[in-house]
Amino acid sequence: MYQFFSRPDRYCAPCGDLRCFPVKRRITGAPAFMKGMRARFASDFHVTARTTGADVDALAQKLMEQSPDLILLGGDYADEAAHTLGLFRRLRGLTAPLGVYAVAGNNDREAFPDIDVLRRALSDANIRLLVNESVTLRVGGGRLIVAGCDEYRYGHPDVTGLYPPEPAPDRCRLLLSHYPRAVEPMPDIILSGHTHGGQFNALGLTPYTVGFERLLTPRRASRFIAGLHRHRDAWMLVSKGIGASRLPLRVGVRPEIEWIEFA
Repeated sequence: MYQFFSRPDRYCAPCGDLRCFPVKRRITGAPAFMKGMRARFASDFHVTARTTGADVDALAQKLMEQSPDLILLGGDYADEAAHTLGLFRRLRGLTAPLGVYAVAGNNDREAFPDIDVLRRALSDANIRLLVNESVTLRVGGGRLIVAGCDEYRYGHPDVTGLYPPEPAPDRCRLLLSHYPRAVEPMPDIILSGHTHGGQFNALGLTPYTVGFERLLTPRRASRFIAGLHRHRDAWMLVSKGIGASRLPLRVGVRPEIEWIEFA
C-alpha cells in the first residue's frame, strides 16, 4: 500500500503540457503466452488550452517507444469536450499490434453527456472505447481479455459477463477502470488512474491519505493512491497520471506513464 511517509517526488510544476516520466512496472505471474509482452498505460491527461500539438505528439512518441504490443488509456482526457476532440484528432497515429483501448473517466462523462460522441472521436483515431465492454485478443496459444468498465460518478459501472469469473492458465483477464476499486468478480489485473497520485504530496501526506473522497464520497473512495499492489489475488496498478483538473498544479507528485512488462 502507498506509504504514509513515502518519499515524495522532487517535482513542482503546472500541468497541461503533457510532460510525463515513463515508470517501468513488472507484472509477474502472467500466463506463459504473455511472458515478455509489453504494454503502455496512460491516464488523466487533462488536456488544457495551453496544450500544444507538439505536446500531444511527444506523448504519442513516448507511448509507442520500444514498440509495445498494447496501449491502454485510463480516462480523464480533458475537462472540456473541444479539448478532448482535439487531442484524439492528434492521436490518430497512435498504434500497437494488439490495438489501443480506452475507458472514460468522470471528467469525460461530464464533458460528453452523450458518450457515443466520445466513442466516435476515439474510433476515428483507431482507439476502441470500452464502456462495460470487453474484447478478446488471441496471443500465442492463449487469450487476453481486455475489459473496460464505466466510471463511478456519472456512469453505471458493471463488469457482469465481461470476463470469466475464475482464473485459468490459458487466459488473462485485464480490466481498465478509471477508479481504483475492487470489483466482483475480480480479474487478474486492474489498471486505474483518477487519484493523480494525490496531486500534492508533503512527506507522504496527500489529500487522499487524510480522507479525501473517502469521507465525502465513500462509494467512489480509492483505497490505493499510486503504485503497483497485490490485492485479493489480483494486481492493481494505480497510475499517478499526467495532468490535473481544476487546479492544474502538481507538487511532490511527478506525472507518469506506465511501461508494463509481463513476466
